[in-house]
Amino acid sequence: MKSNLKLYVLLVAVIAVAGLTVADGRTVCGEGTNAPPRYVPAMLSNGSLCMTVDFSGGVSAPKKERRRGMSNGIFILGKRMGGPKYALYGHGWYRPTLRVDGMSLDVPDRWRQSLDPTAAKTTVVSEFGDVVRTIETFVAHGADVIAIRQTFSGAQRVEAGIEYFAPEDERIQGQWEDLPDGRAFSYKVFGKKIDNGRITVRNAKEGGAFVTFISFGKPYAGTYAVLAERHAAAWAKYYSASEVNVPDAEVMSMRRMAEYQLKCNVTKWSIPVGLLPSHFQGGIFAFDEMYAVQGLLSAGHFDEARRASDYRFHTLGMAKSRVIGAGARWVWTSIEDPKVEWAPIGYWLDHIFHMSAIARTCALNARYADDEKYLRERAYPVMRECARFYAIHCVYDAPDGSSFVCKCTDLERLCVAKVRPFMTTCGVIDTMRLAAEAADRLGVDAKDAKNWRRIASRLEKSLPVKDGRFAAAANDLNAVSMGVMAGFFPFPIFPKGHPEQTAAVDWFLAHGVKAGNMYATGKKICPWYAAAMAMGAMRAGEGEKVLPLIREAGTSAGVWGEYWEINEPGVAECRPWFMTAAGNCLYAINSMLLMEADGECRIGAGVPKEWKDWSFRLPAEGGYEVEFEMKNGVVTKLVLRQQAYNSKRESDPRTVKVILPDGSRHTVEVVSSGVVKISP
Repeated sequence: MKSNLKLYVLLVAVIAVAGLTVADGRTVCGEGTNAPPRYVPAMLSNGSLCMTVDFSGGVSAPKKERRRGMSNGIFILGKRMGGPKYALYGHGWYRPTLRVDGMSLDVPDRWRQSLDPTAAKTTVVSEFGDVVRTIETFVAHGADVIAIRQTFSGAQRVEAGIEYFAPEDERIQGQWEDLPDGRAFSYKVFGKKIDNGRITVRNAKEGGAFVTFISFGKPYAGTYAVLAERHAAAWAKYYSASEVNVPDAEVMSMRRMAEYQLKCNVTKWSIPVGLLPSHFQGGIFAFDEMYAVQGLLSAGHFDEARRASDYRFHTLGMAKSRVIGAGARWVWTSIEDPKVEWAPIGYWLDHIFHMSAIARTCALNARYADDEKYLRERAYPVMRECARFYAIHCVYDAPDGSSFVCKCTDLERLCVAKVRPFMTTCGVIDTMRLAAEAADRLGVDAKDAKNWRRIASRLEKSLPVKDGRFAAAANDLNAVSMGVMAGFFPFPIFPKGHPEQTAAVDWFLAHGVKAGNMYATGKKICPWYAAAMAMGAMRAGEGEKVLPLIREAGTSAGVWGEYWEINEPGVAECRPWFMTAAGNCLYAINSMLLMEADGECRIGAGVPKEWKDWSFRLPAEGGYEVEFEMKNGVVTKLVLRQQAYNSKRESDPRTVKVILPDGSRHTVEVVSSGVVKISP
């Protein structure tokens, strides 16, 4: 039967007038039930429990019509119905209630809601005449607990509470039970399997504040103050992995929001594009996963980034079973169960470039840490099977000494059956080279490595060219596709200055607005495309184009600064809180400051000349981090330190070739601490 039971928690107390503290970050304002035109609820997530808090201070009831491609509700990754859709099931919703002097107050005169990505919490301040209510909410780091604190001013006697509505679905059955300090809802979900669960709503009073804890699974028995302190400390530790200071407030805001969105989507499995039903039901795409990893690694978040490559390692056996004895093949869209292909039937199932994204994801996780143990035990086994899959299944040798990749779907908007698809071929070349390089380092699979290099060399001869530039595909030479930049980004197989690749980047930067979105819709450039274009320009040596493209990505931001898949009001609006755009933008912002290319460490490759005061502390590929500072246009600090993940001893001698913003080249020693002199 349906569970339409609800919980009404009533707290009554006499409270004194208190000061109000509104969280840092962006704030939106409205009156009554009116919100700004581009408003979407604030997302809070700990990588397991994800929810959307609106301007009421609660979570809206799920609706059949999704607002701009966003699902309202409370969802936990791994909690799914059965096939064929394996949908995430909602865990109910709640709303705050308020009575003052016996009178119910539902609609405020005015309200303001803020989202503080640094503290990972949202605050709603509502005015009911002279009465002001402040609701602070966060999803606890490391525990599936929603913490809510309500404070008031302007009234003596207040009745405040949380009204919780249990999930309603014919496959969810449950009942409430009373507790000394609240109630609990125990339920069963009849889906793919019977899933038992428990939602506990506990109330307490701390000082002049009313607090509510909504727990999923094990109930939280502590105080709000302790939980908030732990939550804040965990997020502070996350952000401490790197530092960036540039004289552009919008870029700084974009960077923080990108870090926030990525952290919210890092699960114990991998990194989906979102943890909401509207975001492909929390599906994991290897291509998007790669962009997340690039962004995370470039900001020093190694533990989070390894979730993706570890996921591929742990599901390697299943991937190998699909092509027995001939490498491994992962499905296009994964979920927590590696046996399931979540994606519906469509030409996207004819992609193969996601295998190269998996190989690059694993390679980067080993490269940034310079961790040979991780390379040997986890990264290379996956890379090897990706290379074998391509070599056995996808590459054909031609009589003219070239090789080519089989017909397949390249970028989706190009549709089906691309002949010699440029982006896919660049990905295959990249996989072959990465796997061969890793095999050499580990001293294994010498015969395979030789063959992989042969294949990469022959494939390079077959890349489609038109008018001196690389083209999208041999049977679609005129297509305007972001894929034509692929040899610089995301698969950097060509050195800076490569003529056909540089020409292709310039051509797409000039024509990209015609195909600036993943889908054939909209009139602008979506944020993850704009960031990819910035990377292409940077690797082409055209640094002056980088910041304008990053700012272009920022124009699609929502009211919180959140990244969307596409956000063109009145034209195309699709999926706010979209992880892939956050990953790409974070990588582009960090790379404009520090980028490894062609065996050199480039500092300020995308920094505009007018910036005279800027600094950063960021990791580089190769197991070291760089601390740099420029004041009044003069370099005042340059330190290269060994990363903690690096398994080498600090005493091991090591130097790095560094290119400074003025173009001068220097050899710099990697040390454990201290400022080092640079020498030409």
